Amino acid sequence: MLHTERITMLLSGTSQLSSPQSRVCLSTATLLRLLTLALGGETAWRDGEGGFLCNTSVVGCQAACFDLHSPITPFNLYCLQLIFLFTLSLAGARLHQPGPQYLQARPHLHFLSLLGKAIIEGLFLLIAYQLYSTRPAEISCSASPCQGLVTCKVFGARVRDALALLVCSCSAVSLLVCVFEAYRSLTYLSEKLVGKGDTFP
Repeated sequence: MLHTERITMLLSGTSQLSSPQSRVCLSTATLLRLLTLALGGETAWRDGEGGFLCNTSVVGCQAACFDLHSPITPFNLYCLQLIFLFTLSLAGARLHQPGPQYLQARPHLHFLSLLGKAIIEGLFLLIAYQLYSTRPAEISCSASPCQGLVTCKVFGARVRDALALLVCSCSAVSLLVCVFEAYRSLTYLSEKLVGKGDTFP
């Protein structure tokens, strides 16, 4: 039972102060992201420059244009996001003490954990939107070591876009759940401050 609780906490990023429904939802979203990244890492995202072609034969030109077009690949961005989320989850698990005493003793840490998770989810969603929502399928590039202006196109982006959309959808769901749980936690802390809250809702 203890190991199950630890795994659930690691996947959901929340303690047993969260509702069971929220923890299941967050755990499912995390598992979906892990599976999507595993699938994408072996297929659509296996080659970072896959499907990116430029009308030049100059060595290094295509790589330079790809870096200009995509400073960080979606796969690397989403992996970085999960690293941040799991780091936060591990920190929470480190402080986790199963049992009723924990439920009443650390609601403020629960709120801070939810707030941190929501900030991470929201920040990475914003970064993904800024980087990829308006990224053109064709660019003109004159980066060094290109000789003059070259044209680069992105082919076969549908699968990668679908995988990215799935990851972002999971992030959006997680963000909404975290905001809801943070609201519950903040309500409890406010009631406790004025002496009206005895148990966590």
